[in-house]
Amino acid sequence: MDWDKLKIFHNVALDLNISEAANKMNISHSSISRQISSLEKDLKVSLFNRHARGLSLTEQGSILFKTVHDVVGKIALTKAELTDSKDKPSGSLKIAATVAFGTTWLAPRINKFISAYPEIDVSIKIENKYTDLMMGEADVALRLTEPTQMDLIRFPLYEFNFKIYSSTEYISKNGIPKNLEELNNHRIVAFGNDVEPSIFDVNCILDLLPDIKKAKILYISNMYGIMRAIGGGSGIGALPEYMKSSKNNLVPILPDAKTPKAKIYFTYPAALKGSKKIDALRDFLVREVNKDTLSNESF
Repeated sequence: MDWDKLKIFHNVALDLNISEAANKMNISHSSISRQISSLEKDLKVSLFNRHARGLSLTEQGSILFKTVHDVVGKIALTKAELTDSKDKPSGSLKIAATVAFGTTWLAPRINKFISAYPEIDVSIKIENKYTDLMMGEADVALRLTEPTQMDLIRFPLYEFNFKIYSSTEYISKNGIPKNLEELNNHRIVAFGNDVEPSIFDVNCILDLLPDIKKAKILYISNMYGIMRAIGGGSGIGALPEYMKSSKNNLVPILPDAKTPKAKIYFTYPAALKGSKKIDALRDFLVREVNKDTLSNESF
């Protein structure tokens, strides 16, 4: 079988969308269609069901996709292993992180790591979508949920609390609620309806309201946006404590409120165990988390 055709098939099967695959591979839509048709002719089977709503894999297509997906993943991991120096940390290092953690905690600290390890070429992918480590989409993922795959190594990097915050501007105009009962007298900033499933308890502020029907609520569907809104004086909300800094004007209030804890997991493929650059990143992040923990305890 032609490997180029299989790669095209794999990219189309990932999104079940020829246009997405065309953009990703920088190939024309018509060329991809021809290659898929040619592959089906070579194999003498139909790989996709074509209907008005788009594409779906046939039974034979699903079997082929699983095999090709495994091969592509193994190639990506092998490439990462081959480029990793056995003597000192070097080579490319792709890190995936959630929007909130990546923008407010990781990004401001990454320069220390880059300065300490100039031979590591770091790139950071910041989004809340699932990153397939086994496909080489990243070398390390910093996730809010613990992965279940046996071929991934994971450990809890950062256990944090959600805390209630406001801002100096809001407090100067509206005062500070003395207890949870007074929250209904204030504007609340909370997540919108499209909360990512992995971000559990992110709307814990709503659970604390005495009567949600009476509350004035500003909904924002992004944690970073919520932080900026609260810091800008829009109201009161719950945020991970790692988002608090001297630069964002957040003021912690209602310290006795019962808010949930969550964890950030440091995750990478078992095939990359012993990688010098991953070990270096892990040790660096652990040190930074320990500093942060001591800082949070001082509040």
